[in-house]
Amino acid sequence: MTAPLLFLSNGAGEDSIAAQIISCLPQDLPRRALPLVGQGDSFKDLAPLVGPRQSMPSGGLIAQDWRRLGRDLAHGLALLTLRQLSWLRSQRRNFSQLVAVGDLWPVILGALSGIRPLTFIGTAKSNYHHPYSRLEAWVLRAFHVYSLVRDEPTAAHLRRLGVEAQWVGNAMMDGLEPQELDFHLAEREVGLALFPGSRQATYQVLPRLLRLSTKLAAHLERPLCGLVAVAPSIDLHRLAQACADFQLESAPYPGWSALSPLAPTSPKVRFYLVQGHLADVLANSQVALGLAGTAHEQAAGWGLPVVAFEPQGPHNLPWYRFRQQGLLGEALEVVYDRDSAIIEALARLFLDPQERQRRGQIGRQRLGPPGGAARMAQIIVKRLPEPARLDNPKPQ
Repeated sequence: MTAPLLFLSNGAGEDSIAAQIISCLPQDLPRRALPLVGQGDSFKDLAPLVGPRQSMPSGGLIAQDWRRLGRDLAHGLALLTLRQLSWLRSQRRNFSQLVAVGDLWPVILGALSGIRPLTFIGTAKSNYHHPYSRLEAWVLRAFHVYSLVRDEPTAAHLRRLGVEAQWVGNAMMDGLEPQELDFHLAEREVGLALFPGSRQATYQVLPRLLRLSTKLAAHLERPLCGLVAVAPSIDLHRLAQACADFQLESAPYPGWSALSPLAPTSPKVRFYLVQGHLADVLANSQVALGLAGTAHEQAAGWGLPVVAFEPQGPHNLPWYRFRQQGLLGEALEVVYDRDSAIIEALARLFLDPQERQRRGQIGRQRLGPPGGAARMAQIIVKRLPEPARLDNPKPQ
């Protein structure tokens, strides 16, 4: 029997990217997943989960605030890492290839495990912002890691440093097909995509996003429809309960729930919680607002300009958000955490269709067209040692 592939990923967004690639593999090729952070909800029905797993307070975002590292260490991060490495080394003969998704941390764990060959899906860095260093390139060279990165300038940079690197597209732009719905915006109504994130803070963030949306509708003097993209890791009913000024109602679309304000507003606002159908959120919105990671990039790649903020004060915008702005360019605008600044940034985009189009085009250029996941799956299959190789990846 063919030994399975093993996917290592270190974050909720990275899990979803790995899951998209897995969905393009041949169905008869066994695969396993070890999410290094969290419980790996994205892998449901796609790959059995293996190895030690534990959710951490930071959700994997240690780099943006070292205090989060301290909290993770207090919750057993060091012991979890040792257990994961020990498990990987004990299983190194039981896998046909290791695919590391995210930054260099899963690559390092994979390299220390001894599982070969090692393929890297690099999502965290780009020559547009914070390129791979010579030390990181040395790590990739030393362990003969084949790197599939997020854009061609980054691939060219790594090749100049002696790394086997290629750009074949961005997997996060795949699997974004809207449902066939009869939903449409009302006359003069604007559509706003809301991304409250995929971590525990989501339950505190969404009520704020709803209040901002209501204020935006009053500022624009137009009705507003807010479509909330709910991550698979979020409990829908708990999320609705966190929004004290709203009540949860059924909606006529699969995966949709209505969230209606208890008190009437003028202009009228309506909100929907949409879980599992991000493409529907994107297809029915003109602008996006949130505190997300991968979802922001998917929105930008779809052609929506994104406004982002962090609820930590104007002097403490984290490294992660600045990095995302560097990756997406003017497709993403980061504003200070003031209601007035956020609403003004959103209003400018709604009132200026040409500016929306310009920023949307930048996002499309930075992320590239769909189809990357299938091409990555083909490369992963070709790198399998004989006789594990299957030459017919599942078509997109």
